[in-house]
Amino acid sequence: MSTVTVPDCLPTPRPDHRSTRRPSSKLGVFLWRRRMWFESTFVLSMLEPWEKFLMLTIFTVLFILVVTGLFKYLPHHLVIMRGRAMYYLWGQEGDERILWQWLGLASGDMGKDLYTGGLLGEL
Repeated sequence: MSTVTVPDCLPTPRPDHRSTRRPSSKLGVFLWRRRMWFESTFVLSMLEPWEKFLMLTIFTVLFILVVTGLFKYLPHHLVIMRGRAMYYLWGQEGDERILWQWLGLASGDMGKDLYTGGLLGEL
């Protein structure tokens, strides 16, 4: 019968689960739960650290580009779309007073000007 020799100093087990242990403080537990949720939702728990860093960097850069595009270009694009919608609905461009009157938002003298000025007669 052969005997198995066990070394005195064993290496750390692979994979190392020290980063996934539950902390003892309440704030630590809260942040740990959020991190575990995030890693398990996006399957980051199966990646190596350098892969996690690379993926999170790519996602962060893409997110920043999309948000920047929304804040920078969306308001101008909405103005262009509003002009096109007015052209398609009424056949003319640029006169916002007709839109405000149609929506019932014309107030006071502006609404009176629309009726007396003959702008509504052209429709």
